[in-house]
Amino acid sequence: MRTLAERLLPGRRSSCGREQRERMRRDALLRAMPRVGTIVAAMLSMSLCPAHADVLDEPDLKEEIVVRCHYEMGEFGVEAVRSCIEADNAALGALWAYPKPARPVISRCARQLRGNGWEVIKLCVDKDIEAEAALAQYPPEHAQAIDACRAEIANQGAAKVKACVDQRIAAKRRDG
Repeated sequence: MRTLAERLLPGRRSSCGREQRERMRRDALLRAMPRVGTIVAAMLSMSLCPAHADVLDEPDLKEEIVVRCHYEMGEFGVEAVRSCIEADNAALGALWAYPKPARPVISRCARQLRGNGWEVIKLCVDKDIEAEAALAQYPPEHAQAIDACRAEIANQGAAKVKACVDQRIAAKRRDG
């Protein structure tokens, strides 16, 4: 295959031979490999960090709220943007006040709903905490259904587990 120089300047011959060109390509690839590995490792570690970090400890949450509200509500005017910012800041403040054991639920809801704002995340957290409390009150004969639904639903939250359990209980009552 001809090089770009050979195609553009057909009368001229390249000053370096085929073996030298191949060696130069191989050397360039080898020099680039450590950088590629470093970049891939950095991207993987950054993508794994939010899974283990506390979402509420991120430094730019207030800025994120302002930017999201401007993008979502900007067409409706300044008052709508201000209202969105105030509501999200209030929801974020309320989530800050939740007890430490609620942090995994907050992190899960934030991972799933981050682009929708902190009001929606707070609703998700409230539903999950309420559902977890309700599941704890279920009689022991429903323990098998609860365990099956927890395994089936996995990391989607207690609200979905409760809905699954309620469906199974209702089906069991209907059937017999």
